[in-house]
Order: sequence, then C-alpha cells, then structure tokens
Amino acid sequence: MVQAETDSFKVWLDTSLNVAMLKWKKDIGLEVCQQGMNELFKLISAEKLEKCLINTSSRGALSMEAEEWELSILQSEANPAVPQGMQVALVMSEERYQQMIHDYSLNKVCKINLPIHIHYFTQVEEAIDWLEHESTMPS
Repeated sequence: MVQAETDSFKVWLDTSLNVAMLKWKKDIGLEVCQQGMNELFKLISAEKLEKCLINTSSRGALSMEAEEWELSILQSEANPAVPQGMQVALVMSEERYQQMIHDYSLNKVCKINLPIHIHYFTQVEEAIDWLEHESTMPS
C-alpha cells in the first residue's frame, strides 16, 4: 500500500512485515525532508505501527538545517506520531556509515536517551531481517 510517492521519496506499508517504509530517491532539502518524514509519520500513526525502515542510501548529505530538523523529530518525546519504543532501521551507504562512526567516535561524550530504538545498516536485507526478528517488547 503506497502512502505517498514523489520524484524524491516513496512511503509505503510493507504489509507482509507490517513495517512502514520510506525510501529517499535522491538528494533533498529541508522542505522535501519534512514532507517525506511527515508522510511516514502519518502512515505510522494511521496503521499504529511499531517498526519502520528509512532507506537513505540514495540520498546524499542533508543540509545542516534538514539534518537538525530530522534529528529533532526522531528524538522528540513530544511527537505523538512516533510511538514510544518504536524500532527504526536506518539504511545508509557504506561511506555515510563510516563517516557516522568517525563522527560518533569524536562526539561520544554525551549519551542521548531516545524514545525510539534506531539501528543502522548498510544493506536493506539486514535491516528487514532485524525488523522481522527483533521484539518490540521492552527488555
């Protein structure tokens, strides 16, 4: 079931997995980032989903403004569209993954307690496997 599709992104429900999916198709700015994420959250809320996959491997680096907005939305406990304990599989390019590891090692002095569980992947298949087999029940 496709929720929304543009030349920049596609949001749909994978009914076999009961997972909301967002695939970025190209580089985007703040406005398109907001539009895609809002469509994803609408789907999550409407279907009462606890898992989603965001595939950023075709999306280049976000503008600083878009990246800050995206992080604030994902980290906000006040966002009613994001269920507490939601599992997010974030797929990115190998290059972006390595950059994130480098950035993390430089900034690991503060621990963020997020209302959701984000796991990072470089392969869609690995992300789907995690979403299929990881329990959404709190441990």
